Amino acid sequence: MTRYTIRALWAAFAVLLAIPLATPASAQATRTWVSGVGDDVNPCSRTAPCRTFAGSISKTAAGGEINCLDPASFGTVTITKSIKLLCDNVDATIIASGTNGITIAAGASDNVVISGINIDGINTGTNGVRINSAANVHLRNMTIRGFRGATSYGVTFTPTTATTSLVIDNVTLVKNGVGNGSGGILVQPGNNVAAKVAINNLRASDIAGTAVRFDTTGFTGVTVKATLTNSVFTDSASAIFAKVPTGNVVDAVISKNVISGGQNGIVAQDVGASLYASGNLISQNSAFGVRSVSGGAMVSLGDNEVINNGNNGAFTATVGKQ
Repeated sequence: MTRYTIRALWAAFAVLLAIPLATPASAQATRTWVSGVGDDVNPCSRTAPCRTFAGSISKTAAGGEINCLDPASFGTVTITKSIKLLCDNVDATIIASGTNGITIAAGASDNVVISGINIDGINTGTNGVRINSAANVHLRNMTIRGFRGATSYGVTFTPTTATTSLVIDNVTLVKNGVGNGSGGILVQPGNNVAAKVAINNLRASDIAGTAVRFDTTGFTGVTVKATLTNSVFTDSASAIFAKVPTGNVVDAVISKNVISGGQNGIVAQDVGASLYASGNLISQNSAFGVRSVSGGAMVSLGDNEVINNGNNGAFTATVGKQ
C-alpha cells in the first residue's frame, strides 16, 4: 500500500468522523411540553411544544412527564404507560364531549399522576377519568364537571390489575351524574382484585347520583381498603354508599367530613360493607343521615354529630377510641 493510498484512507475516515450520528425518529424524551400555540408535528420540546396531550404522550418515554406551558384545552388522552401529566397553576383543561376525558389502561406495574388539569364533559361526556388498569393512580388539584350521562361519573375506578391503588387529593366534583348508576366517583374493581383507595380534601356538589360509590355487584373476590377524610359533600342523592354483596369486602374509614344537604349521608348495604365513622358532621339530609341495609355494618367511634336529618338513622355498633 502506497503512502498516497494511506493518505486517501485517512482522509475518508476523517470525513466519516465529521458526519453526526443520526438520532432515531422514534426516540422519546423524558420530559415534554404542550402549548395552545404548539403543533403535534413538533418534538414536544420546551421551545417546540406539541398541541395536545395525545400528540405529546407518544413522544414521551415511559416514566416521563408532560407539562403545560400556557392556558389551553389540550384534548382527551389515553394513557397506556407510567407517566405524569403536570399542569399546576396553568389553567389547563380537557373538553370531553361525548367521550372520556382521560382513559388509563396502563400496565400492572405502571404509575400515573394527573395534576392541575380541569376536565369538562359539557353535559355530554362519558367519564372524566376512567381507570381500567394500573398499579397506582394519583389525581390531584383538579376540577371535574359536566359528566351527565346515565352511567357517567367524574372518576370511574374499575381496575382489572390484581393489586392497585387510587389516591384523590384536592379534587372538586360538580354537576356530575343524572341519577342512580351515575355520579361523582365509582369504585368497582374486577374479580379477585385487591384495591386501596385514599380520598382526601374532596369537594362534591350537585351530584345527581352518588358522590362516592363502592359497588362490587356482579364480581367476586374483591377487597377494598379505603379512607375518606377532610371532605365536603353537599346536594347528592347519597354522599357515600357501599353496596357489597357476599364474597366481597369493602372496609372504609370515613373521618372528619361534612355531609349535608343531600338525600342520604352514609349508607352501607349488604354483608360485605363495613364503614367506620369518626368525627363527621352529618346534617340536613332529607332522607337518612346514616343507614344500614341488608346487613351492612355502620360502626361509629362515638364522636359523630348526626343531627337534623329527615331521619338521623342509627349506627349498627359503637366502639370507643383507644
